[in-house]
Amino acid sequence: MRALLNPLVRRDDEFRGLFSEDEYRHVSAFFAAHPDLSPTPLKSLPSIADALGVAAIDAKDETQRFGVNAFKITGVRYAVEQLDDESSGRGLVCATAGNHGRAVARVAAWKRIPCAVFVPAGKTTDPLEHATRAARIDGMRADGATVVDVDGSYEEAVRRAAAFGAETESCVVSDTSWDGYTQIPRWIMTGYTHILEEVASQWGAPPTLVIVQGGVGGLVCAAASWFAARFGGGRPSFIAVEPDEAACLLASAQARHPVTITSSLETIMSGLRCAEPSPLAWPTIAAGVDAFLTVPDSLVLEMMRTLAGAPGGERLEAGPSGACGMAGLAAIARAPELEGLRSAARLDRFTRALVIVTEGP
Repeated sequence: MRALLNPLVRRDDEFRGLFSEDEYRHVSAFFAAHPDLSPTPLKSLPSIADALGVAAIDAKDETQRFGVNAFKITGVRYAVEQLDDESSGRGLVCATAGNHGRAVARVAAWKRIPCAVFVPAGKTTDPLEHATRAARIDGMRADGATVVDVDGSYEEAVRRAAAFGAETESCVVSDTSWDGYTQIPRWIMTGYTHILEEVASQWGAPPTLVIVQGGVGGLVCAAASWFAARFGGGRPSFIAVEPDEAACLLASAQARHPVTITSSLETIMSGLRCAEPSPLAWPTIAAGVDAFLTVPDSLVLEMMRTLAGAPGGERLEAGPSGACGMAGLAAIARAPELEGLRSAARLDRFTRALVIVTEGP
């Protein structure tokens, strides 16, 4: 495990994140006009909170969002609906470690347009990863998508998908950005803020600590923006959690600029197996995140078992990436080597923590 108190964070009321109030209003109007896109539950986890010595844990359960098993479809559905028929009519294309591709494939199926999904090779020999990858590919194909295996990294799959889009005039739907390609990733991240609007309508009191898992940073950017816009400098402590072997956000914060990491990326948290942050998301992450933390696969697997074995209404069937935030919370609460982070986050028996369980198995 590694922890870094962010040297770039801003705590002034002038920092409001990436999005304008008009963008927030547009997202709210979109989802209000689609009552069929029903909210996911916010689950209270009192037994786990008691075990970790905090006052409360609220877990946003994204394991059944809009008929698929991850949060990604919230942003994808919103973004694709912003496209005109000419832009989307020739089909959609994306790269994915699994959940984003499932979301794009499902939206393409709803709109009855072609879809191609580029999927990078697995990085571990863990049977869980292979079973999960196969199930997600089967789900994409069941929705009518053409799945292309890429013998390389997620970043290579992104390049292949972008090239395919240029060749076929398909619309590239990516949650990471690059030079000349920012509008759709911005729409996707703006769509993610609806998750936080749902949370605010469901909580009994605002959290004092928010923990969100990393990847390219889309969800971290969306959540950091939302809390900054709603609470200003008085927002809760905010920690981004990543796998030990795929911590591009922490490395970028250390360098004080976006970097591409060269670590193995060998983690069962395939949805977070990213070597570089999204350029569009990074400035907001740099200003809006108080600290960065990495966790090992072993702690995530332990948390998956804890959530699956929790009593009654606390039970959650989380995938590895989905359990990452909870694993980070457990590490901060328990690990002696994280005393500095625990103190900075003011984690104690009065803490009300918010986590997002981003995916199911």
